[in-house]
Amino acid sequence: NTTSESPASQYLFLTKKCRWMSIAKTVSTDTLSEKFEGAKTVINEYGSLDTDTVIFKLNPDTWNCVEVCQHLIRFNKLYLGQIDEALDEMSPIPVNGDTHSPGWLSRRFASFLEPPYKFGVKTIKPMFPSMVDLDPAETFHALIAIQDHTIDLLKRAKNEHWDLDKIKAPHPLIKILTLSFTDFLIVMDAHQRRHFWQIEQILKRMPD
Repeated sequence: NTTSESPASQYLFLTKKCRWMSIAKTVSTDTLSEKFEGAKTVINEYGSLDTDTVIFKLNPDTWNCVEVCQHLIRFNKLYLGQIDEALDEMSPIPVNGDTHSPGWLSRRFASFLEPPYKFGVKTIKPMFPSMVDLDPAETFHALIAIQDHTIDLLKRAKNEHWDLDKIKAPHPLIKILTLSFTDFLIVMDAHQRRHFWQIEQILKRMPD
């Protein structure tokens, strides 16, 4: 295992900046923004690691750091695509304030995703990472761009006092399920932190 002095392990503490102990019943626009700003910090640190580190696999059947991040890119793009489409079709955008309440079902699912986790979730085929385009720098850049897009939406939400609970769209894969903007974001956040924790476990177990 790596020691506390190794290049990989010195960055492990950063993912803890993005963790919640539980899913709150209400959340502010600022708090949501802080989650995705924190994610940017973590991803930037992954980008500072050497290539051998970020492509290291614990075994042939597991994902490496780059593949985990590619999975997050695919998942987040699906969710953000639903949000962007809903905003494009909505006029005027509902306003209410800066405090939002995720739905019960979304809170339960996000709580299930919270790290550390004991049970894995089978990944459906559309969410698998690319097996041909595994450029680490491009992968990390793309994942950071997604955080930036989310943060930009939240800046607009704060400035224009959007009611995130009333901005709704179908789940991209479960069409009968409708989620609010708030729901999409708390699930995205928990899902990202789940996989940042997964990357921690990979880095901790790298050989010296």
